[in-house]
Amino acid sequence: MNLTVGGAPAYPTIGSFSVSGRLGSRTVCAFQLIEELPFDRDIIVGQEVIASDASANLVFAGTIDSIRESYSGSNNVRYLDVHCVDYSQLADRHLVAYAYENEKAGDIIKDIVSRFFVYGSESENIGVSNVEDGPEIEKAVFNYISASQCFDELSNLTGKIWYIDFNRDLYFIDPSANVAPFSLSDFSENWRKMEIERGRNQYRNRQYIRAGTANTSDRTDVVIATAGQTLFEYPYPVGTVNWVREDGTPKTFGVKGLDEGKDYYWSYNSPVLEAAVAPGAGVDVSMNYQGLYDILLTETNYAEVSSRQAIEGGTGIYEAILDNPQINTQVMASETALAYLRRFGVIPETIAFETDIPGLRSGQLITIDINMYGVSGDYLIEAVSVRDEEGIINRYKINTVLNESLSDWLDFFNTLSRQTQKLSLYDETKVNILETPTDGVVASDSATETHGKPDSYTDSAHTDFSETDWI
Repeated sequence: MNLTVGGAPAYPTIGSFSVSGRLGSRTVCAFQLIEELPFDRDIIVGQEVIASDASANLVFAGTIDSIRESYSGSNNVRYLDVHCVDYSQLADRHLVAYAYENEKAGDIIKDIVSRFFVYGSESENIGVSNVEDGPEIEKAVFNYISASQCFDELSNLTGKIWYIDFNRDLYFIDPSANVAPFSLSDFSENWRKMEIERGRNQYRNRQYIRAGTANTSDRTDVVIATAGQTLFEYPYPVGTVNWVREDGTPKTFGVKGLDEGKDYYWSYNSPVLEAAVAPGAGVDVSMNYQGLYDILLTETNYAEVSSRQAIEGGTGIYEAILDNPQINTQVMASETALAYLRRFGVIPETIAFETDIPGLRSGQLITIDINMYGVSGDYLIEAVSVRDEEGIINRYKINTVLNESLSDWLDFFNTLSRQTQKLSLYDETKVNILETPTDGVVASDSATETHGKPDSYTDSAHTDFSETDWI
């Protein structure tokens, strides 16, 4: 095994080196170094760590996440337990605050990398040549969430997977295109210790989504004023107001606490409209607006319910709920529920095995055809772990899952990407962006400040201000 830390060779204690990675999470590496006096080598959090086997195959590349030191007073020895994480953690470090409209999913990911993975003239040197286009996203609004969460949301919505490999290349691809470098068969002689398991972990055939609030369509509601009345309550909390009228006569209106000199004032998420002057008894105060309502919906796979009834008796129902307050359209909530049913709506078959052959990574599809065990199909690699045996990397443990609906799931999204149907993520209208002036910006006493001006809209953008007094 060859290991470098910060570009310099390192020699872990025998049996201490391990690598593990799971689909949807980071690949991590751990090892122990032993150093004698004078303890002159600097092992620092953030240093790059690269490990390869005897054939120069990369088994890990990333950076040090944490170090634990321990000392032996009797023999003046320092033990360093080093824990590392792969380059995908770069996406955890950067926040995204931007609104996208009518953009392909892959173009959104590329823009996030070029826009937010930079600081001044420096970048994270992430390659994006393996980012596929994907379907068009009608609207995606990311309001200060990590880039990794953005990528996760786009992956869940489009059916693609993403990761940053050991060469700092970002992948956003169909699982069907991510094929393992070899397959398993009765006579392939490249596997050992196979275990097969079938279970109901995460299975569901009815998915609930408890989301955020969504806008109603435009509606007009009327309240008849009483003598001296200035507060008028309407059926829905207000999202936006189009007009206000008294007995059909248009009146001025604005946002309470922000606007002045108006006849009426409204507040977001409040059902109350406030009059500056009481309109008088019997006056019809009508408001045309979009109200807000809480989203709670369910989708059911009735074929799976019937299948469970036939096998188990009873209702056959398996329910699960997802809480995501950032989802604020009914369509997006329904799309999310259906995606979860496609992914978790069958009883999975999992296979674990060991191999000495490098090249397998979580997210790949591997063909397993073992007639004597009665297993055959394309299995999704969920987890890969590596350990050294007497200082030589030659033990890979692989966990895979056969999802019988995987092909239907992929076919759905492949078909969707060729249609005119558009997907949405978070149907908000704006993102407030805090910009920091560069060293070349000089402010004088005569400067005019503009507060609360949104930087990124789904239909326009403003970048001519700086909100440096946010708290």
